[in-house]
Amino acid sequence: MSTATLERPEAATAAQSPVSAWIGLVRAGAIVMVVFATVLQVTARTIIPPVLVIGIVFLAAAPFLKGERRGLGLGLAIFGAAAYIGNLPIIVDDLTHPESAPAFILQLLSTVGVGLVVIGGVAAWLRRPTRLLQPLAMAAVGVFLVGTIGSIAVAAGTDTVAALPGDVQVTAEQLMFAPEEVRIDGSATGIWIDNKDGIRHTFTVPELSIDVEVPALKARRVDIDAPPGSYQIICNVPGHESMTGTLIVSS
Repeated sequence: MSTATLERPEAATAAQSPVSAWIGLVRAGAIVMVVFATVLQVTARTIIPPVLVIGIVFLAAAPFLKGERRGLGLGLAIFGAAAYIGNLPIIVDDLTHPESAPAFILQLLSTVGVGLVVIGGVAAWLRRPTRLLQPLAMAAVGVFLVGTIGSIAVAAGTDTVAALPGDVQVTAEQLMFAPEEVRIDGSATGIWIDNKDGIRHTFTVPELSIDVEVPALKARRVDIDAPPGSYQIICNVPGHESMTGTLIVSS
């Protein structure tokens, strides 16, 4: 019997190792997270430091996720879970607004990716049998596809609102209102807000009890009936605290 023939059963045994199989699931989840971080950075057209760090960590770890590296798998699972929990308010907000399809789909992708990493890392560390591995992987793909199709359908059915003659235009883009100073006088009928981002925003003026939801890539308008004065504009979406402006109403 040749040396090559003797080596084949050992190679097959290694390939079928439960730990190795679960680590493969961790690697798949890490690749998903790299895709998530890359697409989010590109579509946001700005650097988002936490997302950049997440992408770099998963990208650096992915090539080493193979064989019996249970410690690395568990460490990455802990990191992924911590990053997910730390961003939970933003994630929940995006996942509860499927009409803003780009943000919903990306957060769904991150949820699937972190889920694969955590399940795979813990299962590898505990040396669990692999009978549930394939069903879990198929379920993850199914959840992502169904959620994506559903979100696109909801977004397609969400109307945008046209501006009326005399409306003052405000653009929401790259987590900023433009212009930051919105002036309304007697000739204006209202404000038309055009959201050019792939995430939802709100046009909120707390002092005037104005809180307008503006889905991703849609437009909304609001009538302004307020005494002359200066009022703060904010976006009350979690993570958008820096998105502010000023509404100046003149007679």
